[in-house]
Amino acid sequence: MSNYLEIDVVRNSRAVDRLKAEMLKAQWLIHHGLATASEEDILEGLAKSVGLSYLLARRLGFDFSHVDRVLYGQVEQWLHYDELGIEQEWGDCGLLMDYLVPNE
Repeated sequence: MSNYLEIDVVRNSRAVDRLKAEMLKAQWLIHHGLATASEEDILEGLAKSVGLSYLLARRLGFDFSHVDRVLYGQVEQWLHYDELGIEQEWGDCGLLMDYLVPNE
């Protein structure tokens, strides 16, 4: 039984490493898209970053909903402390909060 657990840890570790590498590629794609004004590359890189973040969280033992709760808390902090000026200037954090938790 312990041999199976060791194999599972190794497999999981490899998956984590592959996901981290793919996240770096997604970040590169965003930067490349910005440098070349490629909307397609920018959106693809952003979408991959989000999706890979969820997959990496899962491989690290977190539920997708846990990531959502932490994200919600992070956006709340951005709303209150707006150190980057994003909310004051454009209202993006409020829009993101409305998207994450729609008032229905």
